This record gives sequence, C-alpha cells and structure tokens, in this order.
Amino acid sequence: MKKQQRSSHTHIILSQEAREEIYQDVHQRAHIEACGALLGIMDEEGNWCIEHAHPLANTANSPVYFEFDPQELLTVEMSYPGRLIGVYHSHPTGYAQASSTDSDNMRRVNAEQGIPWAWLIVCGPFNQAQELANEKLLGYFHYEREGLQRLEIIFQ
Repeated sequence: MKKQQRSSHTHIILSQEAREEIYQDVHQRAHIEACGALLGIMDEEGNWCIEHAHPLANTANSPVYFEFDPQELLTVEMSYPGRLIGVYHSHPTGYAQASSTDSDNMRRVNAEQGIPWAWLIVCGPFNQAQELANEKLLGYFHYEREGLQRLEIIFQ
C-alpha cells in the first residue's frame, strides 16, 4: 500500500451511530479490551469520517491487551471494500492514553506499513450508568515525521 502524507490538522468525525455501536460493544465486554473495525470514508481534507463500528473478537481475551483475528479482520475488509478506515479498542482499567504497545502498533501500521487507519481508544471503567462522555474517547494517528499525535474528535 502506498504511504500517504497526512496533515496533523486532520481529525476524526464520529457519527452518533458509530459512537453508540462502540460504547455498546465496550459495555458488553467490560472485563476485557473490546476491539473492532471503524468503517467510513476519508474526506477531501484527509479527515476520517467514521459511520459505523464493527466489533471484532479479542483473541487475547485480556483486560490489558487486544489482538484481532487476522481472518476476521480480512473478512470485514472484504465485506466493506475501501470502507475500513480505522480500529478501536478499550482500556477497561481506565488508562487514559495510548500504551507503549498501542504506540508501537500505531507506528508499525501507520508509518511503517503506510496504512492510514485512525485509532480510537475508549477509556473505562465501564458501568451501565455511564454516559457517552467525550473525555473517555481518544483518537490517534502515527505520522511519519511527527510521530504519534492525538486527533481531535468531532461528534455528529
């Protein structure tokens, strides 16, 4: 895949539907890192416009680590051609930043492999009464030159 030069002034536009899908998933799997694919489009300015979230199994089944089943991720990519624009996972313990493992994965995927995925992290702890709080959702992209950067998230 061809590497894309992106601007650090780009952001994530998250639909209400995708937001609800993500929060439903992380609440249902509150004891492990829930994870999934983000489906949508890239707009003319290079922003990630996320329309839907598609939960994926965490094959590690861990509260502190996630790993996608490569076959399941490929199935999503083939089912929605050109629509896979990012991934998400949760931090059920409430850790409110990208971990060193997250950062390494983002660098590998974004900068080394040239895959222009946005990354969302939903920070816990999760309970049924919790609102869809803006401060609990973090966006990232690892730029080739600037390194790992937080992205502004715009809620629709």
